[in-house]
Amino acid sequence: MTPCNRLELERFFAGIGARMEQTDTNFAQDSSSPLVCVSEVEKFFSDIKHKVEPQQRRHDRQWATGFNVFDFIEPDENKLSDVLAWLLDPRESHGQGDLFLRLLFKQLGLGADAKLTAGAMVQREAPTFGIQKYRRRMDVLVKAGAWLVIENKVDSLEQPEQVKDYLEHLHRCTRSRPIQGALIYLTTNGRLPESLRPAVLKKCEESGRLHCWSYQVKLRNWLEDCRRGCEAQKIKIFLMDFIGYIESMLKRESENKQEKEADED
Repeated sequence: MTPCNRLELERFFAGIGARMEQTDTNFAQDSSSPLVCVSEVEKFFSDIKHKVEPQQRRHDRQWATGFNVFDFIEPDENKLSDVLAWLLDPRESHGQGDLFLRLLFKQLGLGADAKLTAGAMVQREAPTFGIQKYRRRMDVLVKAGAWLVIENKVDSLEQPEQVKDYLEHLHRCTRSRPIQGALIYLTTNGRLPESLRPAVLKKCEESGRLHCWSYQVKLRNWLEDCRRGCEAQKIKIFLMDFIGYIESMLKRESENKQEKEADED
């Protein structure tokens, strides 16, 4: 029994939702467009459930597909930042050295040269300095051949001028050195920071100084690269759980927020 991922299932069932919009009473109105009535779909899943469940139980004895460590951790914004910092730190217990950091630098267009990540230092809640609003706390700061800041926003909104200040901090720290600086503004849905005017935002993104990432797309893609490149089976499983948590819990939270904002509008 080969498991399939969420995207494969979505592609498999693409179009069924639209075809189910008409009810059983309207089923025969348009013979040129075959429809699927709700009762037929319910019967289909009821039939296959009895066939799949015994195989699934046997499969789970070995693979425990319903288990995800993040269900027990229930990480908040700070804990998720801890996980990101742990993955990026070459000295941490994942044992993969600078692999994950190199893969992230490559995805950001900073380069994949191992010299960039040699001797990298990773810091949580790093204070800003040299700017008007000094001692703001950056969620994750990576000091290497390129400097990287990650501002993680799962539950909270951007503080006034926050991204603008972090970009200024990066500029001041790297302007006298032959290195680049980049900021990832990480949210559940890839929303844009409000502290930058549209023209400034566009310029920062085009120059590679700012990357507005969502957990569901860009971060997930990086985690998939990490999983494929990782040699330690324990860490592979952890990364799979992290990806599963993003696909389920964080995606639902993002959708609920969007629905709430739409209702408020």
